[in-house]
Amino acid sequence: MYKILFLLIISLFFVSCGGKNNAFKYFEKDEIETKGIQYTKKTDIVKNSEVEVIFWATYLNKIDEKIAKLNEELFLVSVYFADKESQDIFENNYSFLLNGVNPTSVEKVEKDNENFKSLMLKNNWGNYYLVKFDAQDTYNLALKLKNQSSSSAQLNFEK
Repeated sequence: MYKILFLLIISLFFVSCGGKNNAFKYFEKDEIETKGIQYTKKTDIVKNSEVEVIFWATYLNKIDEKIAKLNEELFLVSVYFADKESQDIFENNYSFLLNGVNPTSVEKVEKDNENFKSLMLKNNWGNYYLVKFDAQDTYNLALKLKNQSSSSAQLNFEK
């Protein structure tokens, strides 16, 4: 019994003298990429038990103080349409809404864009969009992707 206790104490001593454990010490991530992961959400549109659209968005106002000072809500959105030739949201008749309000602009972001490179989630199939809305007075933000035939998906964010 004493031998086991002695080995346990010696083992504990060596382990406690090692470096502090941190999940991000094994990854070389900058602060923006880490915050980007924290403020990114994903959902799917499912029809007949099959995924039709994969939709995820990053709330950029929480990531960068310069963006937060602007009088608008900005999202980096990625959309992938399963079983569709075109990955364009407009060609597939989809649109975005934030708390029921249309965006002020929707710009396609190229996958090699240096401004958003660390925030893009390595989606080689779908398209990325920078979606801008007027500033909202509410604390809760509901970003919705919907089409004209009533298919929709919603992601909820907090200011």
